[in-house]
Amino acid sequence: MAKILRDRFPIVYEAGEPQAVIVDVETFDRMVEALERLKQLADDPEEALWMLEVIKRARAYRKQHPDEDSPDAVRAALSDTEAE
Repeated sequence: MAKILRDRFPIVYEAGEPQAVIVDVETFDRMVEALERLKQLADDPEEALWMLEVIKRARAYRKQHPDEDSPDAVRAALSDTEAE
């Protein structure tokens, strides 16, 4: 997924280090809408805890499997841990 995003959205570098990403206005608007929806969910304490747990599990999986850059692999790992 990160590779796809890097191919679609140009990265601005300064002194060889990535500093910013250029995003078209339509995509930016969709990102803002998605963040607003997440904020609304986060206003519910139970939903907020659930989201934090999912994020924590995804980060742990990616840390243990740095070569796996597939959202499907992360989702599969998350669903395996939820079944336990």
